[in-house]
Amino acid sequence: PPVSLIKSVAAAISEVDRHLSLTFRPLDEGVNASLLQERIMAMLSGFFGALALLLAAIGLCGVTSYSVSRRRAEIGIRMALGASPESILRSVVGYGLRLSAAGIALGLVAALLLTRGMTTMLVGVKPTDPVTFAAIGVVFFVVAAVSSWLPARRAAGLDPTASLRER
Repeated sequence: PPVSLIKSVAAAISEVDRHLSLTFRPLDEGVNASLLQERIMAMLSGFFGALALLLAAIGLCGVTSYSVSRRRAEIGIRMALGASPESILRSVVGYGLRLSAAGIALGLVAALLLTRGMTTMLVGVKPTDPVTFAAIGVVFFVVAAVSSWLPARRAAGLDPTASLRER
């Protein structure tokens, strides 16, 4: 192993010139040190990306909850007229998914335009990698479905008579 040669190489060099000072490091350690800044940037980007995903989920859940609270009487009337909880659930989740689909489409178009400037920061990945863009779209769509499902579940469990009395 190369590490076992350090003492003998250092002794041979010090025989030639005693004032010469050397430091030996394995190659993988040098490579890791040179990539430290890129790794920190990648970790920070991942953290802020996850934070943005969480904020988007909370925002969509809030918008959908607000929409459900504004439509409480309408949902109560629908249920009183025979709408099933499943149809109410589909309606509310559909609203959230339509809202999210528009946001995802706009976000992917903006990302396609903005990633051209990040070409130098990407290693081993094209700025317009279709697999990455598809995966991001799917992740956001799943998060949107879950964020819409929570208020929709609450809307599907409304008591029609109680929601009509509030009006």
